[in-house]
Amino acid sequence: MPGQHTHGRRTFLRTSVATGGAVALGGLAGCTDILGDETLTVAVYGGVFQEVMDEHLFEPFNEEADFEAESQEQPTAEEALSQYESAVGADEAPVDVAIMSTVGVLRGLNSDLWHLWDDPDEFENLEYISDDLIEERDGGIASVGALSWYINLVQNTEVFEEPIDSWEALWDEQYEDQLGLLGLASNSFLLDITAEVYFDGQSTLEDRDSVEEVFEELEGVTDQVNFWYENEAEFQQRLRDAEVPAGMLYSDITNVMQDDGAPVESNFVEEGSVLDSGSWVVLTTSDLEDEARQFIDYACRPEVQDTLAENLYTAPVIDIEHSELDDETYEAVAGPGPEEAIVPYYDLYLEEEEWVNERWEEFIIG
Repeated sequence: MPGQHTHGRRTFLRTSVATGGAVALGGLAGCTDILGDETLTVAVYGGVFQEVMDEHLFEPFNEEADFEAESQEQPTAEEALSQYESAVGADEAPVDVAIMSTVGVLRGLNSDLWHLWDDPDEFENLEYISDDLIEERDGGIASVGALSWYINLVQNTEVFEEPIDSWEALWDEQYEDQLGLLGLASNSFLLDITAEVYFDGQSTLEDRDSVEEVFEELEGVTDQVNFWYENEAEFQQRLRDAEVPAGMLYSDITNVMQDDGAPVESNFVEEGSVLDSGSWVVLTTSDLEDEARQFIDYACRPEVQDTLAENLYTAPVIDIEHSELDDETYEAVAGPGPEEAIVPYYDLYLEEEEWVNERWEEFIIG
């Protein structure tokens, strides 16, 4: 149940603020050699995320397996991807397995970074994973869902007592100079939010002329923004201190902060919170393909997914009929569920990456 593991979460918060979030992946180079060829190295996010994964995924897995799987802290998927590209090109895999964002999975596929599994029957537990979280390419499986998370509206409750639970707040003058928003088009998904609130949703993002209209509407949020952030830890601290008393943030992180006593609240949004996911990928340079398959298959078990959701506040990637989470816990991690969420139109950030980033700088940041 949420709230059972506050010690680890407090450690996470202290670690996040002290280190500025992530540790450079460059420090991992060569770790496979250090740990030995029989150790499966798996890149995960650091802090409490790694602590909980170690306790509830790696340790029980190692009790069953005849080889060792070990977590290694990594930076965000966007930062890690460029380092994986260099490492794979030099045939020096820093890790065997990693968790990648949806955009990262698709970009890595374009660079042939991931191993493809030809036979889905090699996995015993793939049947539990939502179909949209299994990425196939050229007849093979490239990635399997690991965890999902929601981007919610959040506020410091000592400044705003009432929940802020509509994206329209981003355009509301009463919040002038008081909001913190994610600073990239491809991690804030503000284009998707604007398209959902003011246009016809995802279909609006399928051509440049319509996206230009979305940008023009989105420009209306800039007066409310005090802080565009890329480092979550910086916004966490400003939110806690009420320096920036509201904004958008991952629901799981906000719940961790609340466990730690911070006066903050995460609100699932009326028009739909943003749902994003991370997936398991295996680098093509890994020699431990079968070991990687066994590890990923274990992580797909419903009871493992439920345990991770209870302790990380992330949403499980299994179909709901396979989950045994009680209603209260499920609502805490997934709100009204994925059917009510805004799922980003990822094609926009892949096929129009350069153009979107240029327009983002001009309209939003510039």
